[in-house]
Amino acid sequence: MRATGAFRERLREAWVEIRQNLGRSLLQTLGVLLGVASVLGGFSISDSFRRQSEALYIKLGGLDKLNVSPATVVKDGTPSANQTANLGLRSLDKEEAENIEQGKVDGASLIRSARARVRTSWQDQDRRITGIAGDHLALEGYELSAGRVFSPQDTQDALPVVILGSEPAKTFFPTGNAVGQVIRLGPVPATVVGVLKERVFHFREGGRNIFRWRNRIILVPSTLIQRRFQGDLYQRADRVTFRITKLDVMQTFQKQLVSLLKGNHRLQDDFRMDDVAARIRRRDNQGDAYNIIFMLSGVLALLGGGIVNVNIQMASLKERVREVGVKMAIGASGLEVFKTFMTEALLMTVLGGFAGLALGVLFSWTITRNLGVPLYMDPASFVWAFALACVFGFLFALFPAWKASRLSPMEALRYE
Repeated sequence: MRATGAFRERLREAWVEIRQNLGRSLLQTLGVLLGVASVLGGFSISDSFRRQSEALYIKLGGLDKLNVSPATVVKDGTPSANQTANLGLRSLDKEEAENIEQGKVDGASLIRSARARVRTSWQDQDRRITGIAGDHLALEGYELSAGRVFSPQDTQDALPVVILGSEPAKTFFPTGNAVGQVIRLGPVPATVVGVLKERVFHFREGGRNIFRWRNRIILVPSTLIQRRFQGDLYQRADRVTFRITKLDVMQTFQKQLVSLLKGNHRLQDDFRMDDVAARIRRRDNQGDAYNIIFMLSGVLALLGGGIVNVNIQMASLKERVREVGVKMAIGASGLEVFKTFMTEALLMTVLGGFAGLALGVLFSWTITRNLGVPLYMDPASFVWAFALACVFGFLFALFPAWKASRLSPMEALRYE
């Protein structure tokens, strides 16, 4: 209880000293305030953009996809007979790859695209048609607003059925009720069995809809494209996508997939892999680099403010020499004087830290609002900013407090 009472008394004295010397105290807390605001603001702006990017990737269907697409083997010269005979990326590759890590591949899809003349009673346009198989809708983040998805029978028999995105549904059937209607895709009359929900995402407030082009999609079974539109008996694919949620499984799967594809493709590197997870890791590394830069800027601000604080505290010590001498003369120990000066310095650090947090919130809100990005503030950013302020405040208060504790009572009383 005695220690608690002494600490309370030191806090009261520190508060009185701060109020009586308000101008000097404001200068001491200014460096802390700017440093904390810099760290918190930098972290929050970086976190806001990172969170918006994550929301975009989730809208795209997830952060854990491995895309495989065809690649040109021969860039110059005449291809060899082996290269000419190679069939490229096919539906067979997808089917065999799904068995590599059974139970660990959470989904697989295939697409094959073509262009065709799309006609109804209301519109006649040249459009891109996308043939899909597997879990394409789920992997790409699409949802139905009406109708149904393709059945296994639709894909197996290459049935002329179609799912429209929100834009072609409105364009080719402006009166609504597209499900059940007939739409001609080139020479093929197809029945609309589903309509997709409109996808909307604005990275910045008031910006363009990033998913506008995705709403233009026209989907049919991949086998319909391969057989009826292109006469492709080998069922070639433009892209095959696998979803694997566990990163360690993704790495193992990727190595085994390379071996499988090379075996199927006559040892030719005629494919490329676009690992979304790897892109996310690179993005996170870039985000960490920005965080380090923001932290360093805050540390430099705290360092500069700490140096100024030491000079101000040393100057104030000269004004308070007789005060220290009187305390020591009536029985205060050097340790008690040290604690008094440390308490005062740390109290100003805490006050400056809280003010810096408030300024950092205002700064972050202003910047993100002007950029049109929703503000996101991680609680860890507040902890980091405040902890750095406390550490620097403690370290820079040590020397002035130590100097005060080493004063001789007799010399201090005689000091003018």
